[in-house]
Amino acid sequence: MTSETSPKEQNDQIPKNDTSLLSNMFDADQSMELNIRIKNNFMSYCFSFLQDNEETHQCVQIVWNKYLQCVGDIAILAAFFDTLPVHVKTSVLPKYQTEIVQWCENLFHINCNALLCSTYYSETFQRVIRYASKSDQLKKGIIYIPMDFDPNLKIDLTASLSNIKFEHISNDVSYENLIDINQLQDFIQRDLNDTQSYPFMVIANAGSSLLGHCDQLTQINKICGHYNVWLHVIGDLLGSMALLPSIKDNVNINCDSLTIDIMKLFGIQNLPYLTFFLRPTTGVKQIDDNKTLVTTHPLYDFILHSPSISFLSVWSISQRCSHDTVLSHMKQSFDLTNLLLKNLKGIKRLRILNEDNDQEVYTYQRICSGDAPNESLPKPVVIFRYEPDDLSELETMDDSNGYIDLLNLWLFDKLSQQYPKMNLELLKSVHFQILKSDNMDLNQTAAHAIRFAPLEHLLDIIDHNDMQSFVEDIRRYSEILLATMNGRKNLASIVSKYENLICIPMPQWAGVGAVRYIPNMINPSETNQPSTAEINTIQAELARQLQSNDSAFSLGVEADEHDSMFYLRLGMIRKSEDLDVLLEKVLKGGKETEASLKYVEDMADKIRIGIEKVQRDLQDENLQLLAQEGLLRQLPLISSDYLLNYESFFFSSSVLITLDVMSWWSPAPSTSMLGKKGRSFDLNSGRIESTEDTYAYRMQVKKQSPHAPMHNNNDITPTNTNTLENSTESNTKQ
Repeated sequence: MTSETSPKEQNDQIPKNDTSLLSNMFDADQSMELNIRIKNNFMSYCFSFLQDNEETHQCVQIVWNKYLQCVGDIAILAAFFDTLPVHVKTSVLPKYQTEIVQWCENLFHINCNALLCSTYYSETFQRVIRYASKSDQLKKGIIYIPMDFDPNLKIDLTASLSNIKFEHISNDVSYENLIDINQLQDFIQRDLNDTQSYPFMVIANAGSSLLGHCDQLTQINKICGHYNVWLHVIGDLLGSMALLPSIKDNVNINCDSLTIDIMKLFGIQNLPYLTFFLRPTTGVKQIDDNKTLVTTHPLYDFILHSPSISFLSVWSISQRCSHDTVLSHMKQSFDLTNLLLKNLKGIKRLRILNEDNDQEVYTYQRICSGDAPNESLPKPVVIFRYEPDDLSELETMDDSNGYIDLLNLWLFDKLSQQYPKMNLELLKSVHFQILKSDNMDLNQTAAHAIRFAPLEHLLDIIDHNDMQSFVEDIRRYSEILLATMNGRKNLASIVSKYENLICIPMPQWAGVGAVRYIPNMINPSETNQPSTAEINTIQAELARQLQSNDSAFSLGVEADEHDSMFYLRLGMIRKSEDLDVLLEKVLKGGKETEASLKYVEDMADKIRIGIEKVQRDLQDENLQLLAQEGLLRQLPLISSDYLLNYESFFFSSSVLITLDVMSWWSPAPSTSMLGKKGRSFDLNSGRIESTEDTYAYRMQVKKQSPHAPMHNNNDITPTNTNTLENSTESNTKQ
């Protein structure tokens, strides 16, 4: 029985459906507009903090635009996929997993059986270790790692996986962070008979992250295959085969699994780590016609439970971008490193630390199996440092290696300030080989170096012109370092020729060195507190004068247990002849400063002596005045209990006579030759004179110094004519 609907009912239902559809469309439009508004508000607020830095604002905008161009707004698809039931994910995932694997194989020329996308680096190793671990083994698996393996990553893996332990493989012959083949084989043979552990995995480098070194994967893979040990490879050179124009089908990386950081290779942020499994995965069933995953292999459990945004980001790039667009960042980075290597080789006394050995050039046959091309491996990084051709030139200097590190530190500061977009990095205590003076003995030492790694930065803003200017400045700075090094080596002998200069040792100073000016009247070996103060005053004043004209001078302090003494630091010089010029400036300025300070000290002594003499003169005059006028006239009023009888002129016995009554009874002389007189000190003549004439004539009387030149003007210069006339008239009336 079929149910029929009347036309009226159909007409009544159609508007309802249309209304529901229109309502849904309206809600979708509103939601889209709301998302756009929220996104714009959030980005505008973030960019508001970059208004003062236009360059950073542009860099952020470029990186964001590149991400939108290559990846798109994949977060919506990831959120949608995460809401699906598990059985739907299981049905959908194989199709896109297959597309990603095929795209990566065509791009990187790597033949793999499975591929994992991981958000975190430690997560990548955990999955590889869990997949490769042998379930029948109750002992701990030993993982052999190079010396430069990340210690924090090792701690994280040890805490997460209790059935593993790590063993470092060093290399005593060449670079310390390369795996020594003989030592690896000896360790594996030794651990085969261990009752608590067994050889499990080797982690090797194909372009280490710090120095760009590459292990001998071909030989390591043979050893691992012989002892059934899993070989996992990491490094920046694993994706370099994508840049080869052509490659045979039988060529593949010599390993069981490898991890590539595509965010670094592509120059696109927020991309996952790709882990390729090259060893055939046993027990994996095929995908049926309905694209349904019909296997319970642990590897596919990893894929299923991985964050969906990881594989969707890679899949989106495969759909949006061509190979040239994806590989442009890696190609430009390798071109820049090769260009820098080529130019640095032409600069004397500049050593490239990650350069291939003269006996062997690293090619793809070092890391690949099959008919690998005989082309040289690119360099992901450039490590260089300034170093003399022959270290025997610095044998006369104390701690020559430490001084070379100071020169490289100065070079790094100059280059990083002048070229910030090169993103240079200072590597401290990098281990490498140093040739002894006989060029036969090899000795490893820790030293500073400068690292250039354009692959690690998302912005491609360095062009060939910038690189050319960068190389020219390195060549110019190298000449400055050479002149400074020679000047420092000869500083003590040159300073000994100057009478008033002594050389000060400066072990932590990259410049020429330091000197101290010693006045003629001071013995440098017998300094006391007054002489130290005088020396410090001269050094401080000398540094102030020299710094105003030349930045090569600066003031330093030599801390001592008894006292601190100043000295002058000499900076970098452009030519060896500049050292004599600097020392001449110090000597000339020191003599002028010493003479100036000596004049001030002499004047201070004269003033002090004059003040003492004036005090004595005034004291003598006060005593003479007291003797002339009497003691009773000088007594002050100390009591008000007195009685004065004007009729009989009798005084009470308890009354003290005041100064006014005494002056009335016995008046003082109207004119006294012993009146108090002031004193004046003439800075030109150095004489102390009385101020009697000044008060008498109401003017300043200028008296000629016997050593001063004669002038035609009068000795007495009235300051005010009216004052002089009034004073004369007043004296006449008196």
